[in-house]
Amino acid sequence: MQNSISSEDKWVKRWSKHITCLAQNNDLSSREVDSYTAKLVEQASSEELGKVIKDLLNHIRMQK
Repeated sequence: MQNSISSEDKWVKRWSKHITCLAQNNDLSSREVDSYTAKLVEQASSEELGKVIKDLLNHIRMQK
C-alpha cells in the first residue's frame, strides 16, 4: 500500500536535491543508494517517484 508522504512537491524536491548533492560529491555507497531508494519507494506515490526520476535524469543530462 502506497502512503503518499506529501501532497505538495516540497518533499520530493528536497529528496531529489539531497540525493543529487550526495551523488555529485561521491558520498554515496551502494548500501546508501539501496537504503534511500527503498525508503523512497516505500513512502512515495507513483507521481512523486516519477518526479524524482525526472529530476535525477535532468541532472545527469545537464552534467554531460
